[in-house]
Amino acid sequence: MGSDRLIERTNAYKVVENDKKHGFFHAYLLLSKDAKRLREDMKTFAKLIMCEKGGCGECRVCRLIDKENHADVKFLPEKGDKILTEDVNALIEESYVKPLEEDKKLFLIVGADKMPAVAQNKLLKTLEEPPANVIIFLGASNEYALLPTVRSRVKTLSVPLYGEQELYDALLPECPDGEKLRLAVSCGDGTIGRAKELYGDTKLESLFDFTAELLVNMNSSRDVLEYSAKIMKMREHLGDVFNIAALYFRDMLAESEGAKADNPVALEKVRGASGFNRGSLVYALEKTAEAVRRASYNANETMLAEWWLFAILEGKHIWQKS
Repeated sequence: MGSDRLIERTNAYKVVENDKKHGFFHAYLLLSKDAKRLREDMKTFAKLIMCEKGGCGECRVCRLIDKENHADVKFLPEKGDKILTEDVNALIEESYVKPLEEDKKLFLIVGADKMPAVAQNKLLKTLEEPPANVIIFLGASNEYALLPTVRSRVKTLSVPLYGEQELYDALLPECPDGEKLRLAVSCGDGTIGRAKELYGDTKLESLFDFTAELLVNMNSSRDVLEYSAKIMKMREHLGDVFNIAALYFRDMLAESEGAKADNPVALEKVRGASGFNRGSLVYALEKTAEAVRRASYNANETMLAEWWLFAILEGKHIWQKS
């Protein structure tokens, strides 16, 4: 199974598949953390809804939807990533035009959470009482950027984050370098888009090398300041450093407990790291997870990097004494 069909295994897909048998809801909201993949996933739902065979991927309807060229399936925005009020006005007006080829019309708003409040308000009545044979499908990564009144008028579907092995198996046909792919999904965020982005990033190997160097050589508060400054020179990769460090910590912990590491090649890079035992590794993993959470709340990057590095040192100190 390729990555383009991975979503077909989700409960979200199964809900719409069941609705196809018993009657579609008039409006849906697809929530997915994978903003990079959202438009493609919504095409999969469009094919499920419009194709007589339930999204075969091969018929004329499916091919036209893939090209965003079906007369009764409209994607917004057509260009860029911003949905303007005039786009919503055009959708509302066109919703009253009868379907040209099928027995229903489908409107898909990709990145609905980027709609300004005035555009969302304009859409409310159509969401609640759309014209006959009209389905509106919203796609968003941030549920709370949508007005409560919008969320109350739709059936919400959630796309879960995928497991590492699940992503690896789905992406391998597209990303044939198995070792690189393993690293990409391991330090990704559970989404297809991020895993593919990391796989194609020429800096991935250097990020692993840098993070390994940090774990091996950072043994004092002076080192913290040095490595914090280095991290800030590539601040756009701060989250990647956290994720890669967590990968190293997990593999080091597995090895310390006599288990097999998930990434033995990567593990070799941190063989020289000292002061880590089971307690300090568990502590480091907890603090790294907290750093990821803080980053999601837009914490000050310099302060966060220094806090995280000091926390790793603190863990070594605590558990060396115990």
